[in-house]
Amino acid sequence: MSQESKYEYTPKVKSRILIADLLGEINVKNNTGNAIVITSDIAFEKPERAEGLQLLGAMEDNTGLGLNVSEADGVVKIVGTTKKVKDYAYTISVPQGVKLSIDYNSPFARNNLKVDSYNGSLEIKTLSSNVTLSNCTGPLTVSSVSGSIEAEFNSLSQEQPTSLATVSGLVDITLPAATKADIQVSNITGDVYNNLDLVNTSDNEKDKRSEGLDEIKHRNNTEYTLNGGGQKLLLKSISGNIYLRKK
Repeated sequence: MSQESKYEYTPKVKSRILIADLLGEINVKNNTGNAIVITSDIAFEKPERAEGLQLLGAMEDNTGLGLNVSEADGVVKIVGTTKKVKDYAYTISVPQGVKLSIDYNSPFARNNLKVDSYNGSLEIKTLSSNVTLSNCTGPLTVSSVSGSIEAEFNSLSQEQPTSLATVSGLVDITLPAATKADIQVSNITGDVYNNLDLVNTSDNEKDKRSEGLDEIKHRNNTEYTLNGGGQKLLLKSISGNIYLRKK
């Protein structure tokens, strides 16, 4: 079992963190301190023939973890410096209250993303990687092309809307029963399953041919309230199923 290495960086301004071109397995969580803490099982060495040489076109690895960490204009950037980072796992612990963006929208990113106990604004983009969020509050903006999105909320942030959208993956959310929310469900060819106490508030024009008939198929865009309504929650999958669960 390889030994983990650690790197810490304390931002000058507690504003926003951007993670990009980091193709390894990523696990994200909050910490109660002021520093960004990164741990990894990374263990690659520069080829002997490359002694005295630098990777052409690559940023400097200033962490010892195959990453470059820099800060400018209130944004801390964490960037992978070599394609080999895809073979390793990273746990990134960030201070509470900092906005975090993860750009995992690469065809070379074959791992999945896991976020645990994150309290704050979080934006994630993936191509085919799945995203699992547990014990989160948001607000969240998660989008994927073919990856699935699973989110378990401790509570739903009422500060800003939350959006979970994928083209062909599934969306599976779990909310506390007492959550107040305005929920918009958008789905074309998939199915929607639910055990929350939702109230349909959509003002869709009724098809004249449907007189005396009940609709048994979920409409493309349907709006609901939960416990009288609250902050907006958008759930969207074009061809995947959507699941709404009571915690």
